Order: sequence, then structure tokens, then C-alpha cells
Amino acid sequence: MSVEERLLKLEEFASDVREHTRILTALIRRHDERLDEQEARGAEHGEQLRILTQLAMRGDERGQEHGEQLRILTELAVHADERLDNHDAAVSDLRAGESNADARIAALADAQIRTEDALKKLIERDDERRRSNGSG
Repeated sequence: MSVEERLLKLEEFASDVREHTRILTALIRRHDERLDEQEARGAEHGEQLRILTQLAMRGDERGQEHGEQLRILTELAVHADERLDNHDAAVSDLRAGESNADARIAALADAQIRTEDALKKLIERDDERRRSNGSG
């Protein structure tokens, strides 16, 4: 394989690395947006849980007549709490994925640096060969 062919392959590889880095960056941005959305929903759920708890206490004060309403509100509070638990698990999963994506981006960046260094060395060797062939 000639030096030009090798250089072309290295340039293609460097281009691929840059494209993958761009894609991963876009994915991380979208991931961050989704994480922000999940956190906003978690805050809403917390507020809903607080309100439901207050309503449950009022219903209890009103007595037996509102027993069925209190049961329903308690179920809603339990469901909201379960949603918060699910939200926390989802956020943890998203953060783990983000950490994994960060590691992959770092690996791609390292690979790109190594590729660029290798490409630079190949160009320098080629220049040296041309100079030595031209003067010899």
C-alpha cells in the first residue's frame, strides 16, 4: 500500500472519528435535555405529592364521610411516590449513560489525537523521503 493510500485511509479514519464525535456530542445534548425534562417532571411530582398529602389530611379531618376520597388520595400519593422512585431510577440510568458517553467521547478524542499524530509522522516521513530522493 502506497503512502498516499495510507494517508487517504488515515484521513478517512480521522473524518470518521470527527463525525462520530459530532454524533456523540449531539446525543449528549439531547440526553441533557431529556434529563432536564425528567428533573422538571420530578419537581412537579414532588409538588403533587405535597398537595395530595395536604388533601389527605383535610379529608381525614372531615371524618368518615370522606373515607372513600381519602383512600383514593392515598392511592394517588402512593402512585406519585412510585413515579418519583421510577424517575430517580431513570435519572440514574441517564447519568450512567452520560458517563459512558463521556468515556466514549474521551476515547474517540484520544484516538483522533493518535490518528492526527500518526498522520503528521507519515507526512513528515514522506517529506523526508522526497527531500532525500531530490538531493540524492
